Amino acid sequence: MAEDRRPALRISDAERELAVRILGEHHAVGRLTYEEFVDRMDRAYEARSHEELGVLTADLPEAPAAQAKPRKRRWLVSVMGGNERAEDVADEETMIVDVMGGSDLDLRGASFPAGEATVTAIAVMGGSTIWVPEGARVELSGFALMGGNSNRVPKGVASSGPLIRVKAWSLFGGVDVRSGSRRRERRRGLPPPPRL
Repeated sequence: MAEDRRPALRISDAERELAVRILGEHHAVGRLTYEEFVDRMDRAYEARSHEELGVLTADLPEAPAAQAKPRKRRWLVSVMGGNERAEDVADEETMIVDVMGGSDLDLRGASFPAGEATVTAIAVMGGSTIWVPEGARVELSGFALMGGNSNRVPKGVASSGPLIRVKAWSLFGGVDVRSGSRRRERRRGLPPPPRL
């Protein structure tokens, strides 16, 4: 009976970055020379599977369990007004609160050090638009009463982008998750008025 051999699962950029960070920590305490660190770092960035990354740290002890540290959380609050924010680095958790106002959070140019992020959006008679990078995996959950929450991000076949969990709670409002260009969205606009 022939053994079914499945191809190795591909890794994401976030997993490569994590491996390089771990190698850097071992270099910082003297377990790796500078040359060894640079060589392994190059191989980490070229790695395609978990097995290839595992070889790079197989002869190193596991990192000690990190002390529990508070999650990085940012707030975006709009009360009878609006906010726009573009992030360079996505925090582990972002809280958006809109009360008779609106917020626009742009994560398209952000890096995701943890490989994922959580956005909790609460809209009361207001709304939020969350822009995510192309190829991101989006999990939308929550509840809407007299409003709506929508995920307009196209589903990729084998997306290796960051995982973004959106928890949307709307009352007479809504939360919209999108990707792509704002210009493309604006061009769509309203149809021209009928000719008389």
